[in-house]
Amino acid sequence: MQNPSTYSALFSKKPESKPKVAMFFVYFVLGLSLCVFGASIWFSSYAKNVYIQRKPQFSREANKIQYEIRKLELEENALTDIKRVRSLIKELGLVEHIRKSIELRDR
Repeated sequence: MQNPSTYSALFSKKPESKPKVAMFFVYFVLGLSLCVFGASIWFSSYAKNVYIQRKPQFSREANKIQYEIRKLELEENALTDIKRVRSLIKELGLVEHIRKSIELRDR
């Protein structure tokens, strides 16, 4: 059973704790973690901004290369077009091979 004298003897004396030191440590850890978190956000956004600033240059270069590829493909198609080949054959006086050759036998 509880006696008022034992109850008061147990709970009247509070153990001496140092809440100022403990709270300083908690706030210090919290502040340090917030600083690390803020630095990571800043560095990631900095890298993203650098990439975004350079992105138009990359897209311009890619568009330029694709345009040159299309231009070369069109030039190749023009050079190998059937009408072009036939006109060159006529200019050079060559005979175009259309069907199987017929062999004539000697009598």
